[in-house]
Amino acid sequence: MPWAPGWSVLFFLMLMTLGLDSSFGGSEAIITALSDEFPIIKRNREIFIACLFSFYMLVGLAICSHGGILIMEWLIVYGTTWGLLIAVFCEAMVVSYIYGINQFTRDLKEMLGFAPGFYWRICW
Repeated sequence: MPWAPGWSVLFFLMLMTLGLDSSFGGSEAIITALSDEFPIIKRNREIFIACLFSFYMLVGLAICSHGGILIMEWLIVYGTTWGLLIAVFCEAMVVSYIYGINQFTRDLKEMLGFAPGFYWRICW
């Protein structure tokens, strides 16, 4: 392949930018949700963002220590197993049976401007 080192640099640059974009999306979701809930955060948005990313940096430093591999192992073993699946299943049951599909559909219609189709009601 011609210019193989250049293509490999571009590939890993793409991987880096995809990772950064994913972290920005998750951070923006946290920032927006907390800003909407607490007006003081909206007024001091820059300070809150600096504090949030400082917290991210401290958590990242813990993973760079000698026990970092153990922390990553805990995240892999306990963060993505049955606990997450059970939590999502319970959330679906609460929305379906306690809150009600009809009320949930009305809320979605109010937020989105259109009601979800029959397929989505069956899925919920």
